[in-house]
Parts: sequence; C-alpha cells; structure tokens
Amino acid sequence: MNMDNQRKKSVGHKKIEIKKIDKASNRQVTFSKRRQGLFKKASELCVLCDAHVAMVVFSPSDKLFCFGQPNIDTILNSYINETTEFEDSKTSSYEEYNRRYEEALKMLESEKKKLADVQNLNKSDWWNDSIDDMSIEELEQFMESIKELKTNLNEPMLCRTMEFLDLDE
Repeated sequence: MNMDNQRKKSVGHKKIEIKKIDKASNRQVTFSKRRQGLFKKASELCVLCDAHVAMVVFSPSDKLFCFGQPNIDTILNSYINETTEFEDSKTSSYEEYNRRYEEALKMLESEKKKLADVQNLNKSDWWNDSIDDMSIEELEQFMESIKELKTNLNEPMLCRTMEFLDLDE
C-alpha cells in the first residue's frame, strides 16, 4: 500500500459560514476558544504596538469577561473623559509583573531549601534506632526527649498511649 493512501485525510483549516451555532454546547465551546484567541491577539497588539486596549465580552450565558492593558478601568475612564492621558499610578507594567514573579521564584527556592533541610533532618530517624545499641548517656537523652515530647503534645490519645507505656519512670 502507498503511504499517501494510509494517511487519514483531514479537513484542515476551512472557512466556516458565519452564522449562529445552533447547538448550545457547541456555541459555548466555540465562544470559550474564540475568546481566548481574541484576548491573546489583544495582548499581542499591546506588546507589539504599545497600544492601550480594553475589551468587554459577554458570554452566551451572560458572564462578563474583560481584558485591558494597562488596565480596563484606566482605559474606560480615559474614553469617558475623552482624554488620551493614562494615570500611571493605577497601571501595572510588565516589569512590575516580572519583578513580582522573580520574588515569588526566590521565595519558592527558599521554601524548597527549607523543605530539603527538614527532610535531611528526618533522614537520621534517631527515634527508630534500636535502644539495644545505645549507651547509657544516649538512653538518658532518648528518655528526656520522649518526656519532652510527651509534655509538648496535647493530644489525649497519644498521652494515654505514652502513659500506658509508663515512660515517666
């Protein structure tokens, strides 16, 4: 058989007739996909051309979706007031978002390091070591740690279990 005959024939990109989609579920899916594409194009227009863009879209289920760069309130106020001056105090630039992102990454790395340190501490598992191999000093230290743990815990079930084991003396 020929390789061309084995391939599935696809429709590809074809023009569709622009008319209302009859089926409600199909209409919602199309709206959702097209809305994402529309907002992406508007964002690209802002970046490429340094344009100020505001978009307000209502879904078929009457939900409101907005896009604005620098932000929708600033642009709408400028339109209402018939000015082209935008208030810098309300705008958030890409540099500000990048700075926040970098700070968040640093915080994430710090938390990962803390987690790794805690996991390294837990790897020693001194409480799982056999007491048969401990010296007298280690046993005394172990008992002190158990007593301290007992006093720090407020959970009645665990305290009852420790009392059952008679760890006080």
